[in-house]
Amino acid sequence: MLAGSEGFPGKSTAPPPGVPVEYQGPLPSMAALNIRNARFETLLADLDEPWAIEFCGRDELLLTQIRGRLNRYRMSTRELIPIRGLPKIESGKEQTGLLDIECHPDFPENRKIYFSYVRSDAETGRFYQTVIASAVLIGQELADVRELVASHPQGWSPANFGGALEFDGDGLLFISIGDRSDHIFAQEGQRLEGKILRLKDDGSVPEDNPFLDDHEIDDRIYALGVRNPQGLHYDQVTDTLLEVEHGPLGGDEINIILAGANYGWPTITYGLNYTTEKIGVGTHMEGLRQPIWYYLPSIAASPITVYRGAMFPEWEGDVLIGALKGQHVSKLDLDGIQVRSEHAFLSELGDRIRDIKVHPDGSIYILGQTTGLHRLYRAENQASETPPFDAQLGYDLFCSGCHDTGAASAPLLGDRAAWFEVLKRPRDVVYRRVFAGAGGMPERGLCHICSDEQLKAITDYMLDGEQ
Repeated sequence: MLAGSEGFPGKSTAPPPGVPVEYQGPLPSMAALNIRNARFETLLADLDEPWAIEFCGRDELLLTQIRGRLNRYRMSTRELIPIRGLPKIESGKEQTGLLDIECHPDFPENRKIYFSYVRSDAETGRFYQTVIASAVLIGQELADVRELVASHPQGWSPANFGGALEFDGDGLLFISIGDRSDHIFAQEGQRLEGKILRLKDDGSVPEDNPFLDDHEIDDRIYALGVRNPQGLHYDQVTDTLLEVEHGPLGGDEINIILAGANYGWPTITYGLNYTTEKIGVGTHMEGLRQPIWYYLPSIAASPITVYRGAMFPEWEGDVLIGALKGQHVSKLDLDGIQVRSEHAFLSELGDRIRDIKVHPDGSIYILGQTTGLHRLYRAENQASETPPFDAQLGYDLFCSGCHDTGAASAPLLGDRAAWFEVLKRPRDVVYRRVFAGAGGMPERGLCHICSDEQLKAITDYMLDGEQ
C-alpha cells in the first residue's frame, strides 16, 4: 500500500563513476519518468465502487458511486458527506448505476450540477437507458432535478452506457452515449447510441450544431461512430475536446472530437469481436476519422484528462488516461495532435483507475475502484526548486576517470605535491582554465552538460581537499 508516502530518499553514498543514484522510494514507475520527489497519499479508503470525481472549487469535490450514491468531499477537513435527492437509479447489474458528475462553469454562483445514470423500464426492470439530468445542490440536498437526455428506446444490454460529461470554454455541455452493445446504432443518425452530443446548459440545442440541416441525423448529435466512451476532457489551452473509448477485443481509442466527424465504429476498428471475428472492413476507410492513439492489447481505457499545472511542469500538456484492466495511468506526450510517446505509471497501486482529475494547485487526484481516492503531489516549491548539486558525485561521474588514474598526465586527487602549482593560482584563474581547458585537460573537463556553477563546485571540491 502506498498511502502516506513522504518522499523518496536516495543513497547515502555515491555510486561508482558513471552509475546513476539508485532510486529507493515506493514509486519506481514515477522514478522511471525522472520524477523522484513526488509524494502519494490516500485521502479516502473503503469506498464502495466509486465511479467519478469532479472539482467544484478548490476545496469541494463531488464523488459518485455506481451503486447510486453521490457525495461531497471537503478537502480541508477530509469529510465525505452524502447528498440526498437523486432520482431512482438502476444498479447492481454490470455497468448499471450512477455514472459521471459535472459542475456547471458558474457553479459557485448557481450551484448547478449534471450527472449521468442508468434507468430501467418500469414494467420488467430488464431494459435500460442512459439518462443525463441536472440539479441544484443546496446544502446536502438536490433540488430542481431535471432530465435533459434519455436514450430511446431502452435496450437489453446492462453495459456500454457511456455517460461522460464535459463543459467546453463556451459553456456548452458534451455528452457521450455508448453503443449499448448494438454496434449498428453508432452509425444510425436517429439513434443517440454511439454518439457524442452537444447541448446548451438547459438541454436545448446550440444554433451551430453540425447536423441541424440534416433531417436524417438528430440535431443533438455532434459526432458519431464511437463505441463506449467513458471519458471526455476539454482542454481550454488548445480548445480541444478529447475522448477515450473502450474498444472490443483490443483497440481502445483516444480521439480528438470534431464537429460532424465520424469515428468509424463499427465500420473500422483496431479490435476484434469477442469471438475473435473481424469487425467491419478493417482499420481505415476514407471519410472516417482515425484515433490519435490506440491501445492494442486493450488496457480498458476509461477516464481522460490533460495535465495543466505548476506541480509537475514536466507533464504540461500531456494526456493522462486511466486503465481499468491495465491497472495503471497511461501518460501520452502530445505534440499538437501527434503522440510522441506513451508511458505507464502508478502500476504499484494495483487497482482499476476509475477517474483522474487535476486540482487547481497542480496535484493529481486519482480514483481507484477498490483502493479509494488518492493524491499525487509534490511538496510546496519542490517542482520549481533545483535539488542541491552534489559536487562529489559530479567528480565521480566526470572527473575521476583522469584524476583517479593519472590519464592524460592529470594530477591524482590526494597527491598534494602534484597540485602545488594549481593551488598557488587565484581561484578565479583556475575556474577560467577549467572552462577553457589547459594543458592536457580538455575544455570544461569534457563535462559540457555542467553549468559554470557546477564546474566551480566540482573544482572547489577537488582543490579544497588538497589544502
